[in-house]
Amino acid sequence: MESFRTTDGVTIAYEVRGRGVPLVVCHGGPSTTHEYLVGDLADLETQATLIFLDYRGSGSSSAAPPETYTFERLADDVDELRRHLGFESVVVLAHSMGGFVAIQYALRHAEGCRKLVLISCSPAGTASRTALPTLRALGPRRLVTLVSRAAVYLAWWSWRGPSDAKTLARFSIMGVMQQGQPVFRAAVAEREQLADNDNAPTLERVAFQTDLCDDLGRIACPVLVIYGTNDAPFSAGAALLRSRLHDVETVALGGVGHHPLVEEHERVTRLITDAVGAETYRRD
Repeated sequence: MESFRTTDGVTIAYEVRGRGVPLVVCHGGPSTTHEYLVGDLADLETQATLIFLDYRGSGSSSAAPPETYTFERLADDVDELRRHLGFESVVVLAHSMGGFVAIQYALRHAEGCRKLVLISCSPAGTASRTALPTLRALGPRRLVTLVSRAAVYLAWWSWRGPSDAKTLARFSIMGVMQQGQPVFRAAVAEREQLADNDNAPTLERVAFQTDLCDDLGRIACPVLVIYGTNDAPFSAGAALLRSRLHDVETVALGGVGHHPLVEEHERVTRLITDAVGAETYRRD
């Protein structure tokens, strides 16, 4: 991977693949890196310049002061990378938690953002915005499983110190809410391997405190929202995005979970290709 230093002295690792319209990829997390999306987006390399990065404190990027682990600062890093590479503007594609970074990018750097493609994203992580619609989307059977796993977590893990096992137990609760088709669960699990990211504890806490709903009306660029109907939290998030963005197209994928690029690879790739288009681009 290549790297550059931000204005506050943090080393950001990035990787560029393909050629065409510049498309920055904001990965999910917080305990992941960009690597799980490289193969899933490889079909776009004939049409787009794919720009992958690890956030500060993630993967191959350097650690940073904890107070800089904010979605605003991560969005600023994306813009510094855009300028480092010499692109006048970029399309930003995000998955999961990366949606907070992408939305902040569109809000803070509108001149550099031509489009957003949000896959399994939400503008809010707060319980006040998402809890009730998420529970409604779960349905009775998954709700019972969710309550059971949450009870086990509280009894066995909540009082223990940090560990990968504890993190996996917590993520298994989210997994109930995001499960897609059984045939794809092994492939999804491969993409959810834990990375030892310095930023993970901070970003996990910040994500559940984030609510950007009231700012969405300020986003001027077109937005494509793709989500699976079995992904309860992000079905709720898609509804929030659809109701508050001015120029938005939403695509619901029936029976699909949190990784549409895995479960509906060809269709999602085609949707992204159409959204990116064959527009001309230039570097500064």
